[in-house]
Amino acid sequence: MPNFRYFIPDLVEIQRQSFFYFLEKGIIEEFSKRNPITNLKKDVELFFYPEYYRLTRPKHTIEETILKSKSYSSKLYVPVQLTDRKRKRIFLKWVLIAHLPLMTKRGHFILNGSARVIVNQIVRSPGVYFQETLHEMYINKWNEKPDFTVKRYYADLICLRGTWLRIEIDKEKLIWAQMKKGPKIPILWLLIAMGLNEKTIFGSLEFPDRLLENFKPKEKISKNQKDYLYVQYPPQAWKQLYELMLPVPQRGDHGVDPRQGKAATLPQKGSGIKGRFSKNTSELGRRWLFKKFMNPRTYDLGKHGRIALNQKLNFTLSLSQTTLTAQDLLSITSYLLRVEKGFLKTDDIDHLKNRRVRTSGDLIQSQFAVGLIRLEKLIREKFAQTNKPKLNMLINTRPVNGVLREFFGTNPLSQFMDQMNPLAEITHKRRLSSMGPGGVTRDNATLAIRGIHPSHYGRICPIETPEGKNTGLVNSITAAARINSQGLIESPFFKVFKGQVQKKSGIVYLTADQEEKTKVAASDVFVSLGGFLPKYQIPARVGKDFVTVNRTDVNFIGTTPHQMISLATSLIPFLEHDDANRALMGSNMQRQAVPLIRPQRALVGTGLEARAVSDSGHSLTSKYVGYVSYASASKIIVYTFE
Repeated sequence: MPNFRYFIPDLVEIQRQSFFYFLEKGIIEEFSKRNPITNLKKDVELFFYPEYYRLTRPKHTIEETILKSKSYSSKLYVPVQLTDRKRKRIFLKWVLIAHLPLMTKRGHFILNGSARVIVNQIVRSPGVYFQETLHEMYINKWNEKPDFTVKRYYADLICLRGTWLRIEIDKEKLIWAQMKKGPKIPILWLLIAMGLNEKTIFGSLEFPDRLLENFKPKEKISKNQKDYLYVQYPPQAWKQLYELMLPVPQRGDHGVDPRQGKAATLPQKGSGIKGRFSKNTSELGRRWLFKKFMNPRTYDLGKHGRIALNQKLNFTLSLSQTTLTAQDLLSITSYLLRVEKGFLKTDDIDHLKNRRVRTSGDLIQSQFAVGLIRLEKLIREKFAQTNKPKLNMLINTRPVNGVLREFFGTNPLSQFMDQMNPLAEITHKRRLSSMGPGGVTRDNATLAIRGIHPSHYGRICPIETPEGKNTGLVNSITAAARINSQGLIESPFFKVFKGQVQKKSGIVYLTADQEEKTKVAASDVFVSLGGFLPKYQIPARVGKDFVTVNRTDVNFIGTTPHQMISLATSLIPFLEHDDANRALMGSNMQRQAVPLIRPQRALVGTGLEARAVSDSGHSLTSKYVGYVSYASASKIIVYTFE
């Protein structure tokens, strides 16, 4: 039987693949979201054709950019069509949008002569999460222990861009919707405001009477406590929402806004602006709701968020539906009520199925989107200023260039590349950070976030992490893992059928969610020449538990013992005999080693030393497989077998 040895994949592929996706699809996606841009009268329209975009060859080579302290970047040109319906004219032209920094084949960027790396960020994936907390109640505030505890349940609706929404059940068993800023909203108001009728709402819920509890008259304990009106139709709900979220100030004798302490002036007639004192509060409430949750320009669940919602709520909505729908809210409310009753389980937010990796391409794409939003705003302003717009005056490179410069220069995820040695470089490009914009901070990170989770096995290294404040917040991807198109970390396995390892059928990559439902044997279990596992009980993992099973019950087996540790950790010989704390220090200190003038091969190695050097780009590698017939300081001759 042939020896199917598993080879670890290209170690910098994570960086290159994500940037390639941005060039291939990301740029087109972001331009498509902005199309078309029109003026107020809709008689002038600007349309981008991003699928035909072109990148110029960089002005300087990589060597020249370093020597001359320049940036390795390319000019991004996009065809733009300006349609002037008033004058019945169409203009079509290639327009320079930005100077786009390019990634080198070694997986980093060169800006002003210095190498920079964009660190991968691991964040909570967009979607909905159901959780419970214990609310401690004290009758006497001086008591050491709480008199009794109450379980409170809530659902967090997380989006890529826009307002996070929480639907919660408070200690009085009332259901509310709340944003980060602003008062609590009765959930029935929000459901009716989204366009649902009473029959649909009460017919879809198992405990419909719970929604009516918010409107029952209560004994007022404090002055701030208020009664909420019961609504039946969307216009009524819009009016109540507007008055709750944006209360109209009581005008004094001198027209003073008591909250702001300044004159509250009414808008001029014919100005086209509806002020706070407009009588049509229902329409303003509708606009507020649309802008918050239903406008794709201000609220975006993202493709991954929609996939997560569809899976959780058993929907089949289109992936292009990235805003919130009334059905989403209704199903989340129904799910939350069933979680409270104990029919459904809460979510584990530290599980890797609920966390997503934002690679360098994703991070650049989100910044590129911000730049295009600024460009769109600038174009609309120029439309308002002139009756005869010209393409040259409408578009300039400042908005997108400014955002990219700001991101590469000041964002905490854009860092100077650690160039101490080849291992330091490659580890920097394979790093996972929980910090940065949209992530956690050192101060509010709990032990649960910093700790090791069972789902990390084969995906995130349990050993390599910094010492000090960043412990557990900065991690490394394991040597064999890869990141899929959804941003989930996958680990490689061989299939096992009736006790036989199916190496010929190839490698299967599993996410943490998929692996949880299977029985996985360790990679160092003895396999016979025929590919069979031993007949005795085999140690295997089922979810987070280690059990012993019969070989016929095993579904998958690991590919290599290096699978569960990072590259730096896998360079430590006899790691299994080491204390974990010492191994952590060893894996970090290897990156601080200064290269020798005359490097020598290690006396004791693990076999991955050559891969660390070759994949980092420090060693000369031939494009072709062949035989080296001559080698000197000036040239190397390779004869290929083709």
